Amino acid sequence: MRKKILDKILQAETFLILTHIRPDGDAISSSIAMYYFLVSLGKKNENIEVCIPYISKDLSFVDRNNILKNKCTLKKHDLLIIVDCSDYERVEGSNLLEEFSAKQCIVIDHHEVSENSIKTESRIIDTSASSCTCIICREFSMYICKQNIDSFFRSVAIGIMSDTIGLTLNVTDECKDILNYCKKVGINIEKIKEQLNNIDIRTQTLANLAIKRMVIYQEIGYTYILQSDLMPDEYELKTVNHKAIIQAILDSVSCNTLILLMENDKYEIKGSIRTTVPNIDLNDICTSMAEQKIFLQGGGHSNSAGFRIAISDSTKATLNQVFRLLITAILGK
Repeated sequence: MRKKILDKILQAETFLILTHIRPDGDAISSSIAMYYFLVSLGKKNENIEVCIPYISKDLSFVDRNNILKNKCTLKKHDLLIIVDCSDYERVEGSNLLEEFSAKQCIVIDHHEVSENSIKTESRIIDTSASSCTCIICREFSMYICKQNIDSFFRSVAIGIMSDTIGLTLNVTDECKDILNYCKKVGINIEKIKEQLNNIDIRTQTLANLAIKRMVIYQEIGYTYILQSDLMPDEYELKTVNHKAIIQAILDSVSCNTLILLMENDKYEIKGSIRTTVPNIDLNDICTSMAEQKIFLQGGGHSNSAGFRIAISDSTKATLNQVFRLLITAILGK
């Protein structure tokens, strides 16, 4: 598969790199790592567009060289590369997908394939990988030229540290080996950890609000953030750093499983779940509920998953229903 993808890339001249909505550290750094891979192959940087319209302020440090664009400027792209997402509905800029045939699209992801998966034969999906940057490193690091080593491996390390929440979830031997190599080439892992933990005042305010509302039942913590808690530029949740909020909650509250629900401006609830319990499969729970049409969408990893659900007339009634459903599923009752 690597050769097939590499052949497509070598034949193309202009590129568009996209990732999922509400991009986290792995999504952003995977996009940037792919940029440096393309440049290392000799592709012109002005012919590579990394389009991520919204990122939270907490993650602005990731784009050290101002690679990200708010919108596309090239009239035509030979090849579309989607990272950290294989679900059509979750791609930021899904309208742009219509311009590409399956042959013009490459997908690299570490999430479970869903019924909405992007149709292309050129994809690498590895659900066992700790982060998408792990896959990119594994498949393409041997092509990185000397002048791009620092930027490429810095991006790889950020993706791993972000998606494992500081090496506390889904840590594999591969990601440990990759981080050790990153250290050897001069990447400061501790600084990256500090940067990911250094959330801004607004994110901390939302985290504090969620902590205040926290309820714990049999070591399952659950809490929520409503539209009324948000500022106008946060209503869509695109600029809300949910992973940083989760990290802040977990740093302050003792529980083995956390459920965070956030209300968006489309009469929907966006849910995030984390667990350290080895025999709980959050991906299975969320995908099962999506298949039963309880959730509009759901999936992820065994210890880290997300979902989307429509809101009823009473928002808080819906929140309580979701909490009860998930707690019942997690406890196996």
